[in-house]
Amino acid sequence: RCPHPVTFAGMLEMGVSYLPVNGNWKRYLDDAQGIYEELQKEMKKSLMNLANDACQLLHEHRYKDDPWLWDLEWDTQEFKQKKNPGKKKKKDQDGNSQVSPAAMGADGSAQDWQEVWWHRQLFAPPDPGPPSEDEELKIPVSQLCLERLKETVALQPKRLQHLPGHPGWYRKLCPRLEDEGWVPGPSLISLQMRVTPKLMRLAWDGFPLHYSDKHGWGYLVPGRQDNLPAAPSEIDGPSCPYRVIEYLYRQYCLEKGKEQPPGLETAMEDELLVMDSSTIWQKVEELSRVEVDVEEKMSSMDQSLVQMDELCEQAEMRSQPSYHHGNGPYNDVNIPGCWFFKLPHKATLTPLLLLKDGNDNNVGSPFAKDFLPQMEDGTLRAAVGRTHGTRALEINKMISFWRNAHKRISSQMVVWLKKGELPRVVTRHPDYNEEDDYGAILPQVVTAGTITRRAVEPTWLTASNARHHVLQADRVGSELKAMVQVPPGYSLVGADVDSQELWIAAVLGEAHFAGMHGCTAFGWMTLQGKKSNATDLHSKTAATVGISREHAKVFNYGRIYGAGQPFAERLLMQFNHRLTQQQAREKAQQMYAVTKGIRRFHLSEEGEWLVKQLDLAVDRAEDGSVSAQDVHRLQREAMKRSRKRNKWNMVEHRVWAGGTESEMFNKLESIALSPSPQTPVLGCHISRALEPAVVKGEFLTSRVNWVVQSSAVDYLHLMLVAMKWLFEEFDINGRFCISIHDEVRYLVQQQDRYRAALALQITNLLTRCMFAYKLGLQDLPQSVAFFSAVDIDQCLRKEVTMNCATPSNPTGMEKYGIPQGEALDIYQIIEITKGSLEK
Repeated sequence: RCPHPVTFAGMLEMGVSYLPVNGNWKRYLDDAQGIYEELQKEMKKSLMNLANDACQLLHEHRYKDDPWLWDLEWDTQEFKQKKNPGKKKKKDQDGNSQVSPAAMGADGSAQDWQEVWWHRQLFAPPDPGPPSEDEELKIPVSQLCLERLKETVALQPKRLQHLPGHPGWYRKLCPRLEDEGWVPGPSLISLQMRVTPKLMRLAWDGFPLHYSDKHGWGYLVPGRQDNLPAAPSEIDGPSCPYRVIEYLYRQYCLEKGKEQPPGLETAMEDELLVMDSSTIWQKVEELSRVEVDVEEKMSSMDQSLVQMDELCEQAEMRSQPSYHHGNGPYNDVNIPGCWFFKLPHKATLTPLLLLKDGNDNNVGSPFAKDFLPQMEDGTLRAAVGRTHGTRALEINKMISFWRNAHKRISSQMVVWLKKGELPRVVTRHPDYNEEDDYGAILPQVVTAGTITRRAVEPTWLTASNARHHVLQADRVGSELKAMVQVPPGYSLVGADVDSQELWIAAVLGEAHFAGMHGCTAFGWMTLQGKKSNATDLHSKTAATVGISREHAKVFNYGRIYGAGQPFAERLLMQFNHRLTQQQAREKAQQMYAVTKGIRRFHLSEEGEWLVKQLDLAVDRAEDGSVSAQDVHRLQREAMKRSRKRNKWNMVEHRVWAGGTESEMFNKLESIALSPSPQTPVLGCHISRALEPAVVKGEFLTSRVNWVVQSSAVDYLHLMLVAMKWLFEEFDINGRFCISIHDEVRYLVQQQDRYRAALALQITNLLTRCMFAYKLGLQDLPQSVAFFSAVDIDQCLRKEVTMNCATPSNPTGMEKYGIPQGEALDIYQIIEITKGSLEK
């Protein structure tokens, strides 16, 4: 299936990945785990405080006015006591009561402690000053009460009740007294519990979160009128304080400066404007208690609310809010006064099946890592004034990386080397420390782990980079890659291939179109476009659709991998959950018309015969293709005028036209639909399971994706083999370290580091030339011939200037004594090496 020897040699080279580490690896593991446990304790404490605060709402049934806690289990257990035994009664009658002498009054007779207390409260004379000696000898009332309380110990049942007088949800959070390792308070609480988002008062765009057994986590949008009960008595179980939710959302809009939804009284709006966040809760509780009778409420409603009802009349007919669009509403969740919307589920990108539609799936936890961007931008947040909840959210974000990855990272097998096993270059170097440990991790890389032959490894090929300034401060353990640190006397030399897959796709289209570089709009943007002046592909897509450049990058790669317009619609709604379905469809149509173009069709012999026989005028393009409308018209006319019931087979093949990337897609599809698809450079065949003879027209997205990604793997194999040859040919002391898709790193002796950087530039030039030559192009543009920069560094990091500061590494790489590296372009490398690989 892979006939070229370079493929075999490249796979052998990839199988010997080698990551040098030192004593800082153990330090990293200890620091990250220590900070993780500290933050876990702090988060647990915050959550326990939230549970204790919420438990106080049982007093006077204040929980009924809380938009989050109203539907929790608030039933309490009554205190149970044993009845007084008969013997005790008899002793009381004989005057031999169990009351201790301390419980006797001043006159020597036993008195009821309550009578004593009330008597002294009601008839106590004015304060006479310091007590006399006689008064000091008298027993204080508090001691009488305490003695009386001690007597009730005998009335306790043999098996003690578990927190009687506390609500059911709170009892579940507290361990029983007989449990091993018992600690007081709601210590069983965790982020995995369904009650936790409610206790944290989480809100999505200002709407309180709510859990449905059928639909998972969602949120309540107020304003629904069609399911309000005629009278409060009709409601079974707890009733939702929908008016409170309205007022809270109104306050959220005021805070955010958003357009106000209709539906709140003007007087209330003015009152809320002057309130601070601490008093609004008290106010909404009062307001909820007031709404007892629906008829009274309707009669006292002012003109603004009547106007709102008129405005929302249409929305009520279809029972969905006019001012909010999202994943819903799901009206089978019948909560009076509110619509239920599901939280948007993460749309999952996978290498082949580019999108699994997420919104049909339920969200199991709003604390999942997929919601971290929403937590950062404030879409998902704890309600105003809830410090414990906000802090718990922050900590959850900080520990998310280590919680998900620490098992994989801690289980990495490190081979520690003895002093005698280290090369002399290391032991004779001035920076060598005999007390330090030196070793290596051998990543368990599967060299062809996917159908496109990409390498797979669960830790290093998927690891996070503390890359952006926002991320550097708040991800415990995300400095993982920077812990790969070279021993003294060595350097890491490597580079990222610039826009590797974009260039491969572009050059395929250019070879197909006119046989010269930059002859298509897509190819020209890849060659000449610059991020700095917004002329590159991602910036252009972002400007066309009105999205961020980072989001545009996901769209572009998805489109090149064969994803269609429905993918773009769902992704747009995932990136901006406030978009309606219609708005997303319009943006996606606009983007695909500009980039991919529109479908046109080449007629088969049968189709051409029909055009002549029916004498129909069709609009042909320069390449002879016709539009979809012409094909449908031809089909209709043929069906009308013939007795043939089956459709005529009038289309030979489909093409894209009119877009900046049309030629590229035509070439990719022609390879994917060929009888035996193979990569154009090294001739590797697709898996037999995806050959057209087996799958016919199915899995086209996967096959188009295979053409680009498998060619990128050819690119990597060519680079690895060329580097190995150059290292051997010019006696460069180094070896392959690791390859992360379009990024390669080599472990090289310090005196050879600049020659290795030049070898890497020459390797890139040779590899690009091989691609161009195999596609029939006889030249190569200088803008893609060389790496924009080759990194020479002492640790593995995305950029040589990164400090990699995180909560587990607050001082950055300075703590480890690692300086910033060098990033050299081809001109600087030639200046240092004089353009020669010779020693």
